[in-house]
Amino acid sequence: MLTDKNIAHGISSISQRAERIPDNDKVIQTYVEVGILPQITNKNNQIIYGRRGTGKTHLLRYLENELIKKGPCITVYLDCRTLGSASEYNNPGMLLGRRCATLFKDIIDQLYDRALHFIAYRAPRDAERAIEALDNISSASRFRADESTSIEITERILEKGASESSASLSVNPLNLSLGGKDAQGRDIETTKKYNVQNTETILFPDLNYWMHKLVDYCGAQVYFLIDEWSSLPIDIQPYLAEFFRRSFLPMPQITVKIAALEYRSNFTIQREKNHHIGFELGSDISTNLDLDDYYVVDRNPNAITNNFGEMLFKHISNELEENYLYRYFDVSDGREMIRTLFTDPNNFQELVRASEGVIRDMINIFTLSFFDTQRQGKAKIDKKSVIESSRQWFERDKAQSLDGDLQTILRKIVDEVIGNRKARSFLIPRELEKHDNLQKLFDARVIHLIKRGYADKDNPGVRYNVFGLDYGTYVDLLNTNRKPELEWLDEDYRTEDDAFIVPFDDRRSIRRIILSEAILSSSHLL
Repeated sequence: MLTDKNIAHGISSISQRAERIPDNDKVIQTYVEVGILPQITNKNNQIIYGRRGTGKTHLLRYLENELIKKGPCITVYLDCRTLGSASEYNNPGMLLGRRCATLFKDIIDQLYDRALHFIAYRAPRDAERAIEALDNISSASRFRADESTSIEITERILEKGASESSASLSVNPLNLSLGGKDAQGRDIETTKKYNVQNTETILFPDLNYWMHKLVDYCGAQVYFLIDEWSSLPIDIQPYLAEFFRRSFLPMPQITVKIAALEYRSNFTIQREKNHHIGFELGSDISTNLDLDDYYVVDRNPNAITNNFGEMLFKHISNELEENYLYRYFDVSDGREMIRTLFTDPNNFQELVRASEGVIRDMINIFTLSFFDTQRQGKAKIDKKSVIESSRQWFERDKAQSLDGDLQTILRKIVDEVIGNRKARSFLIPRELEKHDNLQKLFDARVIHLIKRGYADKDNPGVRYNVFGLDYGTYVDLLNTNRKPELEWLDEDYRTEDDAFIVPFDDRRSIRRIILSEAILSSSHLL
């Protein structure tokens, strides 16, 4: 397979991001169900968390197709990075009200387009009334927020014996004069300029009324599928949540699904007396689904390896002629493909571990391994190639995203956890889980969340989150003078070519590896 030019071209053609797949059929054909879909194919309002590369976009696009198959529905897929007025709502120089207004308008415009498409193709019985409702929805939400008008007012007052008084009012571009004046008098003229803000607001009662009419006339459920929520400016996010809460969440005929990065999302602003702006998490919208939980390799390595193998098989197959792999290589599923491509199926499991449960990273490391093996003239991918490719991907992608401070913090963690404690996992107290530097390292995929709410029997009442250092951070050390002491590895971790895999951590070994705030702080850099 490694010498086949069509397969090589197919592998190099795999889209690294679901949004770059123009053909929706490919999105459907490359999806692998791991137990997530039944939890979201419903009418519940939900937030779906997951790191970059875990398949949130792929899931939403596949869900959209499934919803359309189930029955009449209007699906409004929103990529928050590409909303039409992004330049305005991302402009910190604009007033917050106007930035929010442009965003709301874009969302209503998207709803208008998708609903109009539904009406045109499904031709509901009350199509004319549905279109009228759409127009009224647009009217209820179309406004010019914070539009400034310049007004100049000039006053003239007569003094010193004047028998009459006069006043002149000038409002640009109109001028209006009243009264007269005595020629013997002396007048004093004062001009003042004012900026008047003309702000119209969303008419929520009207919007709600016409949304009810729209879904009634169309006979359809409306689904908002909101992707890349965390790309929105953090100060706008609660107000967008409030917009959805007031406009759509009260209606059972409307469902909102949001894909977001947990630590880069802000859904609520708390106010006094239990009042808030935005979603009340757990009440208005559920937050119990995290894609990362399904791809923690150490929990169930065999199942996740099989799932990732099937994903890889489908991605490669869809870049080739139909049944190409079966016709020429007798390969019809992921397991057979792995046996054909790798010297040992365990080598692919090692590749999956190197990806740390991130599908996009798995595809990239595999691609590097494939072409590295091909250049060397080898027949199959061995473990040494997997490890080297994981190191290259860490250097090319993950390490490059870290600034100097984060690189230093990561080095401190590596020195403490791997160097001093001879482990790869560590504990972080729950009160530090939102520490900015910890979040940045997590977003960069150089540390990974393994388990939430870990209880240490030696510290009753205290909860921790278990994190693990990235596979690549470990293998990157193998070529440096900070190479880990290899005697702490079991003989089972050696391979036929003397390469080493990264060992699984014994959970008992991490009980004493509790990192403090000091090690995460930029003020305590080396």
